[in-house]
Amino acid sequence: MNDEQRQRIKILRFQGLGYKQIAKETGLSRDSVRGYCKRNGLDGYGNELFEEYKKTIEREFVNILCLNCGAELEQNKVGRKRKYCSKSCKNEWDNTHRKEYKFICEYCGREFKSLGTSKRKYCDNDCYTRDRFWRKEDAAEVAAKILEFKKVNNLPVWLKELLLSDSES
Repeated sequence: MNDEQRQRIKILRFQGLGYKQIAKETGLSRDSVRGYCKRNGLDGYGNELFEEYKKTIEREFVNILCLNCGAELEQNKVGRKRKYCSKSCKNEWDNTHRKEYKFICEYCGREFKSLGTSKRKYCDNDCYTRDRFWRKEDAAEVAAKILEFKKVNNLPVWLKELLLSDSES
């Protein structure tokens, strides 16, 4: 078996062909093709080898293109592989692929979504301001509605806790 036949066996094997078909193509016996494949890690089903080869090629192809714009990248020989062609491409990718978090507002109790940060407490600035600075006014407003037997739309969380702690003691 010469180098040209060895190369041809590898190519045909990665295309998903079986030992018998490769033997017909190269003019070698099926057993010599099978022996060569086993010695060089090309054994198993041809289809599985083909799928594995496709995955490695796709991984290599993805690593040489910018994730954002698709421009070709020059990889350094040492260190981590580059994913973006420039800092602006990385920033653009980060802005368009943010992680979404779901929270419940500490003031009004509504569910809200936040992009990029996992430490928000309030759904908007109005809830923050009312919770931080208008506690006496809120308590008076809620008390007046309760005395008039009217529905209280937004009962702040801190007031719920205060009412529940007073009723328990």
